[in-house]
Amino acid sequence: MHDLRAALLEELRGIAALPVPAFDPDLADDFAATGRRIPYEAQYFARRRHLAALALVGDGPVLSALVADVCDERSWALPAHWDAGTDPRTCVDLFACETAQTLAEILRLREDIKDRGHVESEIRRRVLDPFFDADYPYFWEERISNWTAVCAGAAGMAALALGYDTDVVRARVLPALQSYLFSFGPDGGCVEGVDYWVYGFGYFTYFAEAWRDATGEDLLAGTEEIAAFPARAQLYPGSFATFGDTGADALLPPGLMARLHDRLGTPLPAAGPYQAFSDDACARWAHLTRTLDWGRPLGDTVDEGRSLLADVGWFVERRLIGRRMWALAVKGGYNDEPHNHLDLGSFLIAVDGEQLLCDPGAGEYTAAYFGAERYEQVHASAAWHSVPTVEGAIQQLGEDSRAELVGTPDGVEAYIDAYGDGALIRKFRWIDASITLEDYGPEITEVFVSRIRPELDGTRAVWAGERGTLVLHGVNPEDALVDSVDTTDHRGAPDRLWALRFGLGAAPEGFRFELL
Repeated sequence: MHDLRAALLEELRGIAALPVPAFDPDLADDFAATGRRIPYEAQYFARRRHLAALALVGDGPVLSALVADVCDERSWALPAHWDAGTDPRTCVDLFACETAQTLAEILRLREDIKDRGHVESEIRRRVLDPFFDADYPYFWEERISNWTAVCAGAAGMAALALGYDTDVVRARVLPALQSYLFSFGPDGGCVEGVDYWVYGFGYFTYFAEAWRDATGEDLLAGTEEIAAFPARAQLYPGSFATFGDTGADALLPPGLMARLHDRLGTPLPAAGPYQAFSDDACARWAHLTRTLDWGRPLGDTVDEGRSLLADVGWFVERRLIGRRMWALAVKGGYNDEPHNHLDLGSFLIAVDGEQLLCDPGAGEYTAAYFGAERYEQVHASAAWHSVPTVEGAIQQLGEDSRAELVGTPDGVEAYIDAYGDGALIRKFRWIDASITLEDYGPEITEVFVSRIRPELDGTRAVWAGERGTLVLHGVNPEDALVDSVDTTDHRGAPDRLWALRFGLGAAPEGFRFELL
């Protein structure tokens, strides 16, 4: 723990020594004009990162000046979340609630903040009064997503830091958090993936511990299966299944993971390399401060294992072949999940964390990505997941489009009802260094997606990665097509995906993936 804390404090001192980042308030209007979020949000989170560093290791006058600047912002909410015709200053979204919690805890931590009354009044006016005084539920209070836990949890922690009566907090925050817990099935799987598990269940945990300190009540009791989700979704140290809007390099705050392990006895996933504060693109105060208080380095190895989360529809298996850890992950669920992709029955194959057949994960968040054109965007579309078309049709959107996963002694089967009248069955078997796939359905056209260009050799396709090679046997060479698309990833960086497509006709065929 000492080494982790020392490394974080050294990093924070380096951030605090830099000039306060520039902030152009006019960029708030860029989202409405272009649909792009990154230009404004990059400076927003840079300011929050500097605020956290100054609060923990910086000089009082510089910190006070930055706190005053934050209090003068047009809105603490992101422009993508502003409601038309309403005052953005009182928009209660994820980041407004996080800012309220951050400032409230800074007031408690630092006695040298100037104009403390003004800061507290802004916290109340922008977040706590609209939330606690509302006579209607916010949409996120009853929503099955990370929003419920983050907004309610952060607002609740801000209220506790400012000394609100616990009965007031209980009446508004606890029902929302109970609604959040209802979004999980008995297997504890998170339909939004590991990134959003960290976000939502992280803030649930942080509030639960603050609530336990204030009242003695334990909200974490009974959440062991939810807490175990990252370990079950792990491919390799620091690498997780990327279904939905998840990244391959999800960050696990060491404070959160250590606290859950200590309190609930849940397994510690392997985090991989040291995670710096700067690795968190959103510069979350809660993750940072709880890691400083509770954290210790997580492990750097992962064992063989197999998890079938039937409720959420995830299958993950890891096997050590030679000295390398191979992983197969298969996606079930339904096509109306939070952060949904058209991906029922899709799968990935990875070696030592490198996805040779990939799930694309999250794309760049734009207005179109969360609008009516979502499934025309590359990362969310059926065309760029390893799922076939059936009778020329892609998967349909909606809660009724579903895939059930059933475990077998040597693999998993996916029963997919998402193509209208055309059903699909996919059977995966893993024997030694081969994974076989059998698809059953009418007029199937296969699609296999990767960030590595496949090389065709007769009836074989080869994906040669940096850590291993995958060879597909059984390609139909007569109509095999390799195409690619250039897009941008979640952070706006260039992202190229490759797809191998070929038809099977009406007869089911089997494939063998050789793991080299």
